[in-house]
Amino acid sequence: MTPEEIMEVGQKALNWILEHKITAALTAVIVSSITIVTVMYIDKHRREYEAVWSKIGALSLDTNIAKFQEEPVRKKTFTTAIEQYKFMVEQGPAPKKARPWILFELGNAQYSAKEYDDAIQTYKQFLDEYGNHPLAPFVRQSVGYANEEKGHLDAAVMYLQGNASEGDPVLVVQEKWDTGRCYEKMGKKDEAIKAYEEAVKLAPDSPFAKLSQFRLDSIQ
Repeated sequence: MTPEEIMEVGQKALNWILEHKITAALTAVIVSSITIVTVMYIDKHRREYEAVWSKIGALSLDTNIAKFQEEPVRKKTFTTAIEQYKFMVEQGPAPKKARPWILFELGNAQYSAKEYDDAIQTYKQFLDEYGNHPLAPFVRQSVGYANEEKGHLDAAVMYLQGNASEGDPVLVVQEKWDTGRCYEKMGKKDEAIKAYEEAVKLAPDSPFAKLSQFRLDSIQ
């Protein structure tokens, strides 16, 4: 029963009480019963909400640790995480606010497991459903990285650009580094040099600018 349905039942009960002139004592019992049901419903969903977020956090921690473990353990951890994320997306009682995070983490787990096609599909599902979500720029960036891993460099460049706001020069510099790296892999030296030079100009002390300068020193 949803909160709206509970409110509707409560209103009907109140109307019935007024219509039949029920005693104050019985009225208190009825109202108390409705209140208890409402509180139990809210508490149940609060516990479910907390449980889902706790699960996301635990799976995220497991997969991050697994990146530094031996391949058999790593593979088993990512396989388990992917299965559990998929269950939460497809069947689990995930709160609406948690669903975009679950999709993002599912895509990340698939990417780390080198299941790039699946990761791209999951990331695109996220963008289709939550294109205006605060995570969307990072998801687009992740689509770019997955395409880069597959050697689809034109698609990688398309997704790696335009995700950072102009007011965040550090992220813009990262975009320049990312696109410059892809251009270099494509043999587009002039475009790569331009991207690297823009990175160095925007924030010369940032790590990505230093990486860009290193590449400039190598290819010029």
